Amino acid sequence: MERPSAPRSQNGSSQAAGTSCAGGTDLACEGVRGRSRVPSSSAIADRIKVAVVDPHPLYRQGLVNAVAGSRLVVVAEGGTADEAPRTVLKGKPDVLLLDIAVPGDGMGIARQVLRLRPGLKVVVLTASEDEEDVADALRMGVHGYILKEVSGPELVSAVEAICRGEPYVTPALASRLLMRGKGRPLAPHRIEDVGLTAHDRRILGYVGRGLTNQEIARSLGMNVRTVKHYLTRVFRKMGVRNRVEATVEAQRMRLELDGPAAL
Repeated sequence: MERPSAPRSQNGSSQAAGTSCAGGTDLACEGVRGRSRVPSSSAIADRIKVAVVDPHPLYRQGLVNAVAGSRLVVVAEGGTADEAPRTVLKGKPDVLLLDIAVPGDGMGIARQVLRLRPGLKVVVLTASEDEEDVADALRMGVHGYILKEVSGPELVSAVEAICRGEPYVTPALASRLLMRGKGRPLAPHRIEDVGLTAHDRRILGYVGRGLTNQEIARSLGMNVRTVKHYLTRVFRKMGVRNRVEATVEAQRMRLELDGPAAL
């Protein structure tokens, strides 16, 4: 018996039953719209090359479409943890977008890829909002943790920031990490031990909210160089190397922050 064809829109294109993406910005909807997934050599020049390891082909297609026209270009794809090493060697990507929910050991493969390609920026792009997943990934050394509800432009901006050396965590998750320790026993380090001033905590609060150095500078009425100076001082006091480690350490210390991160 012949299978019924998928419903067709007025322009004759097929669409999966039950899928409504008219006017939507979700990355999966971009996959329904569909475009060519094979970038030309000229399209790759002077762009940020991205590899994607995600178990859902529709989402991968949507991601390709969502970043089209930006500085990002997808050069390799995989669907399982076992495919990840081959994927990061193919096309020599600058960034790996990895869903830790891929079949196999997603966290383990992130650790393996970091060893395999030390210069590669590894970014978790997942639906998991589990705080332990976030903390484990950051301790492992990934350069970003982004939720899949992100829009295409937001993803592009986050990846560009990561490539500039600014680790990125979805702001809502970063704030939650900073507040997570409330009601738990105090960690061995006290706030006074690291010597953070009220101004330091305010700067760290903006970091926890996910603001860039430029945005912090505008909010505090100072130049970007001064913000970088303050952040370097805060990181040194906390014994961390970057924004991501500062976020994890702040929640471990149950640090009460001033400013927007405490909202």
